[in-house]
This record gives sequence, structure tokens and C-alpha cells, in this order.
Amino acid sequence: METLFRIVTEKVNPEVLAGLESGKMRLSVSRGLAYWAKGSGHTGVVQQLPFEPVSMQDPSNLLQSAQALQQGAVMATAIGTGVILAAIVIQTAYLAKKLNKLQSTVDRISQDVHAQNIIFYMEKITHYFGQVEAARDYLASPDAHEEVRDIAPVILANLATERAQLMLFINNIMELAKNSDHISQEHYTLIIDFVAMAMDLIPKGLFIEKELYVYVEKFVLAEQISTQGIKRYMALIQEYKDWCNNQFRLALKGDKRAALLTERDQTLKALFQSEENRLLLSV
Repeated sequence: METLFRIVTEKVNPEVLAGLESGKMRLSVSRGLAYWAKGSGHTGVVQQLPFEPVSMQDPSNLLQSAQALQQGAVMATAIGTGVILAAIVIQTAYLAKKLNKLQSTVDRISQDVHAQNIIFYMEKITHYFGQVEAARDYLASPDAHEEVRDIAPVILANLATERAQLMLFINNIMELAKNSDHISQEHYTLIIDFVAMAMDLIPKGLFIEKELYVYVEKFVLAEQISTQGIKRYMALIQEYKDWCNNQFRLALKGDKRAALLTERDQTLKALFQSEENRLLLSV
């Protein structure tokens, strides 16, 4: 059993809830701040929102945990579910457990592929998600706000650069898997697993990055992450979906290696239809 501090959405001013629903306002889950969105005609913080402690079971299933904690709330809204889901990402070891699984796949690909550029990018990916977890640690320490303000610019600059490198690498590794006849079946399946896990984690990384900007009151840059960063992610996941569909077509034509993709059909559908990622990107 873990204790989680959630924003009590049912006690939030109705005007603020309406602003969050319409997109005129944004929300900082780590600090409990509602603030004006870019283009709203206003700037700054609107309201400090109330927190309350709640008990939760193992948060390994992010969406189910958030929905369970919403049950019984006076205003069980999509915003409320998304806010709880975001709090779980910040306050628990959920992300660390996911990163351990990704690291295991990175290690296996690195052993199978010895090309220097692949290994270089693998190290960058590990570093990126390490930065995400470090940023999460800072967000989970609300009393350290002033200290975090001093070191956040370095972390945020690294996150932006390494996120761009990760997305570029995903594009390149998909091309490698599609065009190379020298990739083993094992390596092919590792690539599928790696890209699926990375694509599932990137929205969590984007959320942490955006939240850290808000935490240090860089609201304009936080808004930029909420628009440009998400736009790039949505374009990349569409490319991955198109890539998977092309591999499925090859499998129907008898391509044995592409047929391995069908074994991960449910995993891929869960990724492309992920409600938890949709909610996180909209918080």
C-alpha cells in the first residue's frame, strides 16, 4: 500500500475546472497550481489547488489505479482521472520500473548489434530516460522548490536535446529493421519491443519535462512542450503505426521475419490506443 497526494478536483472552483476543460488554463500536478494557458489573454497563476492523501495498491497498471482512486469522487471527470494518473507518475516508482525493463532491452540490442553508431545512440537513450527519472525525483520533493529552480535549466536543456535524439534514433532503427537483410529474427523482435516500450514512455517523459518547466514557473516553455513536443510525438507514433502496418502486409505475403510482428499484435494495439498516454498528454 502506498500513500499518494492527489489534487481534490471536486473541491476546485468550477470556473477553474471549466478553464481546464476548455484549455484556457493549465495545471501543475506537482505544485497544485492552475495557471493561464498561452492565448487565453491572461498570464500567471489562477489558483492553488487543494491536495489530500489517498491510499493505493500497486500502481503497476497506471490507468486502472487512477480510475480506482477516482471512484466515489463527487466530480469523477476525465480531468480528475488524468490528474491522478499524472500524480502516480510523479510520486511513485512506476516510471523507474518501466525504465528497468527498457534498459534490459537496450542491453540485449547492444549485445546483438556491434555497430558503433547504434551503441552510441543506445547510450543516449539510457541517458535521456535517466534524466527523466532524475527530473521526477525533483518534482516529488515540493519542499525543494527554490533549490530545484537553480539546477532545472541544465536538466531541461538536456531533456530537450536527448528527446530529439531519441526520436531520431527511433526513425533510424525502424529503417534499419525494414531495409536490412542482415538482421537476425531475434534482433528484429528486440527492435519491435524496444520501439514499443520507448514510444509508450515518451509521453511520460514529455509530461515530466513540461511539469518541471511549470515547477520553476517557466510557463511559456511549458506551453511549448504541450504543443510542439506533443506534435512531434504524434507524428512519430503515426510513422511507427504505418511501419507496423507495412510489416503486417509483408507478413501476409509470407515474410517470415515480418510475421513475428503478429505475436505482438495486442501490445501494439494497446500502445496505439493508449488512454493513459492520451490523458497524460492532455493534463
